[in-house]
Amino acid sequence: MIPRRRIDIGWADVADLLRGIGDSPFDAARLVGEFEARCSVLLGGRPVRATASGRDALDLIFEGLGLRAGDELVVPAYTLGELIVRMQNRGLRPVAADVDSETFTVTPASVARAITPRTRAVIALHVFGAPCDIRGIGALAAGRGLPLIEDCAHAFGARVGGEPAGAFGTAALFSLEVAKPVSAFGGGLLVSANRELHGVAAAQLAQRRYSPWPVTRKTALKCVEELMVRSPAYGIAARLMFRDKGTGGFERLYRGLHDRVRPVDVTFSGFQARRGMRRLAGLAMRTGELNALWAQLAAGLPPGFLPQSRARHGEPAAYNFVARYTGDISQLRRRAQMMGLDLAIHGEVLDDVAAMLGQTDCPGAAKVFAQAVAIPLHRGIDARRLQRIVAILAKAARS
Repeated sequence: MIPRRRIDIGWADVADLLRGIGDSPFDAARLVGEFEARCSVLLGGRPVRATASGRDALDLIFEGLGLRAGDELVVPAYTLGELIVRMQNRGLRPVAADVDSETFTVTPASVARAITPRTRAVIALHVFGAPCDIRGIGALAAGRGLPLIEDCAHAFGARVGGEPAGAFGTAALFSLEVAKPVSAFGGGLLVSANRELHGVAAAQLAQRRYSPWPVTRKTALKCVEELMVRSPAYGIAARLMFRDKGTGGFERLYRGLHDRVRPVDVTFSGFQARRGMRRLAGLAMRTGELNALWAQLAAGLPPGFLPQSRARHGEPAAYNFVARYTGDISQLRRRAQMMGLDLAIHGEVLDDVAAMLGQTDCPGAAKVFAQAVAIPLHRGIDARRLQRIVAILAKAARS
């Protein structure tokens, strides 16, 4: 079975993990500071803070902007549903802006329609590494006097007009989870030139304790996961886990278990900093390799598949390959599984948060959610496997 995701892990990571267990808080802080400085250079020179997760960075941005219960936020109608729940738990009121059905991103026009007198901030996502029209959205937000939060969870390495994604908003957040363009086996980044916001985040992060054990447990769990994915038994397991009945159920369970090992009250670790710096060093090479594979896969797709339009507003980062499929998507997935290809569909990809919020004015998000299929594209895919993927898709689509 060609799996939907692979964890890029090697013996250097194991060595760094063992070194990290012995790091003193002083050593870890020095390494984290070096990692933050290197990220800052790549992100336009803006101050950077390493956080427990991308979600943690978002929470710190909310705190720094002074958002309070009852405040409205414009959010993408196609994004991670768990973020919406997180906002609602803080008493915030998310309002969905529709997405373009070709790029899967919000537009200045859709954001403008979602703004009300109660709006206090706008969130724009570079979905699956594809830059949105961040300049147009930024101009709109600035004209309305609203802070713009740039969600770059998928987009480390993306660029817009020569500038890095994350350099356009009032603040930006990045995720460093295991499958992201830069992975530190968890953690995130808060990026902002706003001194007050940055100061609030720095003060809160300074109060956290240091411990290498949460990320050690999480990394060990991910190693076990990778061994399972590489096992010959994964094909059988995938067909049991990802079935039509209750589509997305296992994905929600997986995310829930993942949250249980997600560090929440500790500082970024020395291991994460070492891993992060190594991933930064190879980012341009990985992005080039995977973007080239992305183009080959897009060009080889059979009729019925419409790959995401990624380069309309900038240079994309290398993240998930997602296309719309206009046929019976559940049947496609079943047939592909039987032929050895693991596809993700519907809520296993991202969520229609407009529907979650009871909005009926986001047809673009509804279409993308209904038709989205994530096709494996990771560093475990070589030319031979790419040809096999295309052949399976063609056969599954016409069967």
